[in-house]
Amino acid sequence: MKTIINLSISLLFISLMTAQERKENPLETEQVVQKMIDAHGGYDAWKKVKTFSFDNIMYSNSLGKLPFWINQVTVDSKTRNVYQNWPIHGSTMAYDGKQAWGNQWKVGNPPKFEALFFYYFLNLPWLTQDDNVVLGKATKKKHKAFQNEVYVIDMSFSEKPAVGKTKEDTYKLYIDSKNFLLMGYEYTISYGYMLDLFKFPKGQNVFGPMFRVHNGFTKVGDLIYPTVLRTSNLDQTQVFGDHAIFNYSITKPFDKSKLIKPKGAQIDPTSHIRADK
Repeated sequence: MKTIINLSISLLFISLMTAQERKENPLETEQVVQKMIDAHGGYDAWKKVKTFSFDNIMYSNSLGKLPFWINQVTVDSKTRNVYQNWPIHGSTMAYDGKQAWGNQWKVGNPPKFEALFFYYFLNLPWLTQDDNVVLGKATKKKHKAFQNEVYVIDMSFSEKPAVGKTKEDTYKLYIDSKNFLLMGYEYTISYGYMLDLFKFPKGQNVFGPMFRVHNGFTKVGDLIYPTVLRTSNLDQTQVFGDHAIFNYSITKPFDKSKLIKPKGAQIDPTSHIRADK
């Protein structure tokens, strides 16, 4: 009898603790994420996209004499092969699933790093469903950057997710509690070459987090994508870059001939591992 009473008390305690947790988090992570995906057009509609392309303009004082970066990006949604045109720099690049090359490459960041950099940002709602993604617990809070309360969910990886990224890369998603759009996110960079380029101390394996806010959205077919973005430090006292994303397309064909390395193009030798390792 004593054992039964103790067991009942334990179960009651667990039940009360669970109820308290649910009171603080009225929607479980999976439910919040599913509502976010639905708000952006649904997973089935996204999976039907064969080719994803967009133009990206970034303005940043840190870029010096050429404060604008413009790149035109086309990604094969199934293979995540990619080719890009950088008209101001007169540069092109591509990644064929095995190697990345740059032609007349004058961009500060290497082709591997740039290959799927913004593809990941723009497709975060759906990429939460990738097999290598680990999602944390959803917590609801007020944040000065957003009008409504937001659900905050940590996103990490169990293995390297894509070229130019590492297992140590992380995101913190900010999801509107009313319309469930992804209103912004924090992100870290762990690509070894970039940490060496920025001359971070040996042993430092993460850069960031940076904070990015979505200030506008557009409908592309049945899907919703951000159009105006701002990247800053966490307290928004320093702006790192303003971005305009436009000319979205989910219907243009993927030109496989652009994956072929032209004469004179250079294979990107950079690594996600720091040089001192």
